[in-house]
Amino acid sequence: MGLLSARWAPWAAAGWTFGYGAVQSWWLLNPGTRWAPPEEPFAPGRWAAVTLGFTAAGACALIAARAGRRWPVAARRALVVVTWAAGAGLVLYSYMLAISLASMLFADYDDWASLLIRAAGTVGGALALACAAAEGNRLRQGCAACGRVHGRSAERRTDPTPGWARLAGYAAVAGYLSRVGAVVRDHLTLGRPVDLGFDPFTVFLLLVSLAGTVLPLALVHRWGRIWPRWVVPLAGRPVPRWLVLGPGYFVGASLTGYFGLAGMTAWVLGKGGLRGGDQLTVSMEMFGYTVWGLGLLAASVSYHALTRPECPLPVKVRGLAPAG
Repeated sequence: MGLLSARWAPWAAAGWTFGYGAVQSWWLLNPGTRWAPPEEPFAPGRWAAVTLGFTAAGACALIAARAGRRWPVAARRALVVVTWAAGAGLVLYSYMLAISLASMLFADYDDWASLLIRAAGTVGGALALACAAAEGNRLRQGCAACGRVHGRSAERRTDPTPGWARLAGYAAVAGYLSRVGAVVRDHLTLGRPVDLGFDPFTVFLLLVSLAGTVLPLALVHRWGRIWPRWVVPLAGRPVPRWLVLGPGYFVGASLTGYFGLAGMTAWVLGKGGLRGGDQLTVSMEMFGYTVWGLGLLAASVSYHALTRPECPLPVKVRGLAPAG
């Protein structure tokens, strides 16, 4: 079932998120401390990071402590919900990580404290989400060998993509095209120049374009799971799942957090200069980015299920050894 099914893994997740909460607590109580980064723009104060960190730590510790013990189903469901919420909250609170990484790679960057704490929050959130997924699978009586609920889950990479996931993938492409449409509109109607000279920023734009076209399509089509015929050396072999899944989750979460949560909040509250200028262009950008991010996340969930390693158990005994 993966790394997070090991008994020590929830304890590791609890320790990581507790450490994150402790560091944020120190900065909250000592705002003038050296190396303390500024609070995240358009996000709740540092108290939110403290609350999310300690909540995730407590929830992961309870999941670890529950191992081998029978708890009421209602209590386990509530624990899964709390862990999911805390993990997602940590990832969303760390929405500026993508901007920090882009600045580090394509521009001058020296705010290492912000980069590290955002990375720590994202990792902690991902660990908490993985713990919640593992506990939720045990609650659904998933297979102990592969994590699937046999008869309801995809069994192999060649299984068809669900309709809802395909819709999400194409919605992501539509969101990207909406953002491109805003740029074209600025160029044609507002007379803003477009400079496509070859420089690091152009490389960044190329990567963004791939994330808006090739990535969502790879998440929902067979060629994103099995190398197609024209890739001669690799044709017919499985595509390394995290080659596609990692960017899908990361870009999807980054766009959803930065634009869907922080950006939309700033727009509604009239902050960040989003109320000025051409509102049609702003709406094309904001909704485009948000739909793009949410579409990638939904398509990634489907891809995650479709690319699980095949169950090692014989067909006759599959589903007879549920997770505890």
